[in-house]
Amino acid sequence: MPTEKAPRSPSALIRYLSGKWPIVFDATAPKPLKIGIRDDIRAIETELSDEDLNTALRVYTRMATYLEALRPGAKRVDLAGNQVGEVSEAEAATALAWLRARLAKEKVAKSPKPMAEPEPVLEPVLNLTHSRTAKPPHDRREGLVVEIKRRRTIKRQP
Repeated sequence: MPTEKAPRSPSALIRYLSGKWPIVFDATAPKPLKIGIRDDIRAIETELSDEDLNTALRVYTRMATYLEALRPGAKRVDLAGNQVGEVSEAEAATALAWLRARLAKEKVAKSPKPMAEPEPVLEPVLNLTHSRTAKPPHDRREGLVVEIKRRRTIKRQP
């Protein structure tokens, strides 16, 4: 019975791809990838599972340096490093939106959180009247009735 391999880390997957295709997968200076490069890799590469390949491409194409490389008119490359298309205006706008959203999220995460106002201390409300109907004197309790969170406590006066 074959055992399944544990999924690799995204950085290990990107290192694997950059070792196999160093011209195309360069994390320091990424180039826009060909649309459909996943199918090209899948046709050649049999060592990576679909899940690992999807993870590697997702992480690589969402890196800030890759998104910055997606400028209108930038040349896309295939696995051999050949130019096979250009980045459209819409694709560049989408990449810019991703970057702006990420920067805004980081800015919110780094900003100091406002201190919450301390909750006011509530003083118990003293009920100076007897809370029960009149009972015979031998059964009546003396003192003040203090109500806190629906509990009744009776404080005896000395």
